[in-house]
Amino acid sequence: MTHHILDTEKNIPVDFDVFLEDIQNRDIIYIGEFHQVQEILAFQIDIISGLLQRGFHPSIGLEMFNVLQQEILDYYTEGVITFEQLMNLYDMGPEGFDLKHYRNIIDIALKNKLKAICLNIPRDIASSVARHGLDRKELDGLYLNEQDIKNCSDAYKKAIGSVYKKHPHEEITEENFILSQSIKDEMMAETIVHYLKTGNVRTPLIVITGRGHIEHWLGIPERVKGKMVRRGVCPSDVLIVAVHEDEYFVQNIADYIVFV
Repeated sequence: MTHHILDTEKNIPVDFDVFLEDIQNRDIIYIGEFHQVQEILAFQIDIISGLLQRGFHPSIGLEMFNVLQQEILDYYTEGVITFEQLMNLYDMGPEGFDLKHYRNIIDIALKNKLKAICLNIPRDIASSVARHGLDRKELDGLYLNEQDIKNCSDAYKKAIGSVYKKHPHEEITEENFILSQSIKDEMMAETIVHYLKTGNVRTPLIVITGRGHIEHWLGIPERVKGKMVRRGVCPSDVLIVAVHEDEYFVQNIADYIVFV
């Protein structure tokens, strides 16, 4: 498939092979998608396939799965259960994505023995935070630091607050809306950092998530970099976000834009 990719620094369209050459040696490749859109899914498949053809063995982080579902995802990528069994087990949880859209990505992990990583916090926990605020019991067993969740940058608060103002909810305050987004981003960042600091890590790590979690280097990338720098490591990363052809966008939203 031909993809329309823009290099935002140079403000020029780039060929897919040139694009792949630039991103292949990064530690983390962030892809901000529109969920379950076929054109973006095909783009992600082409990136993973292109890296495999070049001799890389990437890992794949997925927002669609929460961290408590790692075992069932491992069962599938290790060939223990069928895809139908995976879907049945997944649908017992709270996430609500249609896994059929992501089957090709998960199957690449299965066929090529790639590590697939569940990134997110369970959706019901994030929903509870949105309605009631951050309760310490929400963090039990998740190894999250309450202060890290609350310690959002001003730019992050402004960005998430602007989303809230466009879609306000009577039962959810702006403060709690920001906290609910923050706990998701903190969980995904902590999961990424935990993976990167363990042994036998395969890079690049491709992080597939909704674009609101990464654009302008806020959310997940901001938190990952902060955590890694505190450990004396500065990972190289690249941001790629999906944009509608007729959408107005700010030039510095990411390193690369793929148009839908």
